[in-house]
Amino acid sequence: MSRTLSEARRRFLAVNGAAFLVSVALSGTLGELFATRLASRMPLGIVFGALQLAVLLLSSWWYDRTLSRQADPLVDRMRHRAELVHPSLPQPGPAGAMPRRPYSSQGRRR
Repeated sequence: MSRTLSEARRRFLAVNGAAFLVSVALSGTLGELFATRLASRMPLGIVFGALQLAVLLLSSWWYDRTLSRQADPLVDRMRHRAELVHPSLPQPGPAGAMPRRPYSSQGRRR
């Protein structure tokens, strides 16, 4: 499972890191290029930023899909095996079952 997570994380960081480094390098060397306006009177820097955002969103979607398909079934199997080995371990209850003030208020006056 750790190999699946590290490969997906490495790819996610590589794709987004490369897009960021390209934008930084281009803006640092060709800053005036980003100020040029296209036919729609929108600066090229805005278009390039929108493309970078699209790359980030697509790679985030891909990362989530990869983990859902590969890592989540492994985690479910590990949880199932842990329940078979230690069936008497207490399980967390619903959040509504907790008291409103979980800590005693001894020593505190209002």
